[in-house]
Amino acid sequence: MKKYILGFLLFAVATTTVSAQTEQELKDLALAQATITSSATVNGDMSTVLDFTFPGVLELMGGKEAALTTVNEAMAGMKQGGMSFQSSEVTGLVGFAQEEDEYRCIIENKVVIDSPEQQIKSTSYMLGIYSQEAKQWYFMEAAQLKNEALREMVIPGFKTSLVIPDDVREFVPKN
Repeated sequence: MKKYILGFLLFAVATTTVSAQTEQELKDLALAQATITSSATVNGDMSTVLDFTFPGVLELMGGKEAALTTVNEAMAGMKQGGMSFQSSEVTGLVGFAQEEDEYRCIIENKVVIDSPEQQIKSTSYMLGIYSQEAKQWYFMEAAQLKNEALREMVIPGFKTSLVIPDDVREFVPKN
């Protein structure tokens, strides 16, 4: 009987260790892929950004090709208005959970945008959802989840225990 109890305890410890390593690997992957997305934004590589965009967002935008056209036009409009991304830095994982049979995370991102009149410093948050099939994370602006109508269009029935912090924006006038 002691052998069975000892075997069960060893199995429980081994399973917990493997899960913890897997979760840490998923956290590391989330940060790495969010960083790829963040860098691609600054570099104007919108195709890469969309590769990591939550599929429901792409569907709402009419598919990847339509989304790419829309995003590229928006970026061109920003540039024409004298605005440019100066930096985008993933600063940390502020939430992580396994819910509804999927892994989810909240990632903090700090962005600096220059415009002719001011510099915009923003701290925003991305919701990441891990796809087992694709073996990658998909992201969307977490603030959008606070809009119930939009949330239902992108992720019907979505509920989470993760806390989504409010975005913070600072406008610094240029002298």
